[in-house]
Amino acid sequence: MKKIIKTPYYSFRIGALPKGCKQCVKGLKSVFFITGICSNDCFFCPISDQKKNKDVIYINEWPTKKTNEILKEIKLCSSSGVGITGGDPLLRLNRTLKYTRLLKKTFGDSFHVHIYLPLEHVDEDNLEKLFKAGLDEIRFHPDIDNESYWHRILLAKEFSWQKGIEIPVIPKKLNQTKKLIDFIHDKVDFLNLNELEFSDTNFNRVLEQGYRAKNEISYAVKGSDKTAKDLMKYILKKGYNLNVHYCTAKLKDRIQLSSRIKKRAENTAKEYDIIDDEGILVRGAIYPTDIIPGFEYRKKLSEINKLEKMFIIQELNKIMKKLKNKFEIPDEMIEVDKAKLRILTNANILLEIYKELDYKCAIVKEFPTYDLFEVEIEFLG
Repeated sequence: MKKIIKTPYYSFRIGALPKGCKQCVKGLKSVFFITGICSNDCFFCPISDQKKNKDVIYINEWPTKKTNEILKEIKLCSSSGVGITGGDPLLRLNRTLKYTRLLKKTFGDSFHVHIYLPLEHVDEDNLEKLFKAGLDEIRFHPDIDNESYWHRILLAKEFSWQKGIEIPVIPKKLNQTKKLIDFIHDKVDFLNLNELEFSDTNFNRVLEQGYRAKNEISYAVKGSDKTAKDLMKYILKKGYNLNVHYCTAKLKDRIQLSSRIKKRAENTAKEYDIIDDEGILVRGAIYPTDIIPGFEYRKKLSEINKLEKMFIIQELNKIMKKLKNKFEIPDEMIEVDKAKLRILTNANILLEIYKELDYKCAIVKEFPTYDLFEVEIEFLG
């Protein structure tokens, strides 16, 4: 008899998890954002301003359209698969097909590719093309308030891939979600329920719908967790033979991202880096210029022209050479960071020498992602 089971990943399930989720909770999936173009305007859409309604490509946190960089990021994260998302990948179908084929060719048939699709542009022709390209798993994202496209879910049954539905759990839409479940329970292999969350971009629109955060330290929406569990109980009560995974905000923060981060840290850390228990890079940073972390830090970096940047890097190399000679720092323990225009070294080395330096120094904690997002900065002196 099926029942609701709590997983080790802060989530809940009925039956088995789809393969895409099994990889995801172990940090083995990379997120392949294929385009921000979409014909929908969902109030809960969490996509950032840098992506939303823009025809951009990201592989995890790396914005790039270069094939070699996409493949490099997947390798750096030791990923066994990708989840293709958007926007609507069908609005850039040729691009989606091209990369699906490329991933299968590069990493082999066992490399798992799943995709998230709104229903508006789904038809038998594009589903057949996706299947032939090697897609392993399809996750439809229906509008629970618009039943006119629901019948398109049936088209996926023609192909031997895993078929599922993935939706956010909207507390005020319990009855509409039950109606969707009644429709899909015998047409797909699984249902993924995602705890509704606030993001920087959807914050005002979610508030306007009358929702609030469930507590002061969470981005999760109050009532979404209870609604998800009520839906799971409803599925059991109806006796539906449907695999269900309720993915909490906690899973995404503490498991999904953290596991992938740790794998990338292992593959990208330099000799001078210290990796903490969460996969964060701890490093010493020396800032010889006025470009230091603070207000509009990223903007200042982006506004430096190529010629000016070249001169700064030349100066940094001179300073680094002096530091190496004066403090006998091994080559592998110090480096010029050409992206953030600073000198990096081991945190313990910097703690020993910073009082003798005339530069701004800090112990920096950063995600080992492409953008090296700063988690914590402790200025010294």
